[in-house]
Amino acid sequence: MVAPLQRSSQNTVVRPLSSEEPRPQPKPTPGMTPRPDTFEPSVAQLTPSPSPGKSPTPPPVKPTPAPLTPLSTDPTNPTPAMVVRPSENFNDRPNGVQSIDSIVLHHTADPSDQSSLETLTGKPESFMGWLKDKYKDLTGRGDVSSHYLIGKDGTIYQLVADEKRAWHAGEGSLPGKPGDVNDRSIGIEIVNEGDGKDGYTEAQYKALEQLVPYLSKRYSIPSENLVGHKDVSDRKQDPSTNFDFDRIRRANDSWR
Repeated sequence: MVAPLQRSSQNTVVRPLSSEEPRPQPKPTPGMTPRPDTFEPSVAQLTPSPSPGKSPTPPPVKPTPAPLTPLSTDPTNPTPAMVVRPSENFNDRPNGVQSIDSIVLHHTADPSDQSSLETLTGKPESFMGWLKDKYKDLTGRGDVSSHYLIGKDGTIYQLVADEKRAWHAGEGSLPGKPGDVNDRSIGIEIVNEGDGKDGYTEAQYKALEQLVPYLSKRYSIPSENLVGHKDVSDRKQDPSTNFDFDRIRRANDSWR
């Protein structure tokens, strides 16, 4: 009985276990496709860059105003650098540039460049400037201007062309020379409170040391005709007592 059982067990148990037939392989589990061994992104991962659209339009550039007076053609007496801020307050001189024989210096009685510019150009740009303009109209005060304004930082502003008549000295005349001083002079305002305490800046003095001799030489203005507003009108006190007028006189005479 042992032999038949042994043969049966070999046929039913041992042979299948020792069979050389290949075992079935498990089906792969669905999942992500492995990435290729490369640093380049796949086509599906490439994202097109957004359209840049239209370039923004740059703001318009304001043209720089041309000088109100033609620049000097004398190489020994060039025109100083200045900023042009045209005033509305002027009229014609009796004889144009031929009338010019004097320079009158003033203080603005205003410590602000901007406020002084608004007053002298007749173009208020702030609410306070608008109020001052309305007050002037209500009180009957006339418009004012000057040919030049010297800012606190030494900027030279040109407001009225030299050949035109600016309204800076009111009723006044040169000592011993009757006649309206506005007809014959160039007016220069200096930004300063005018109370004798507000100091004139070094930059303002340096600007005047350029501008005054330049004008004197260009129009052959005599030394004695460089004056202050108080020298042509008994009602005025400008420039104030803390203004170093002698310094400007020395600069004015240095080229002669």
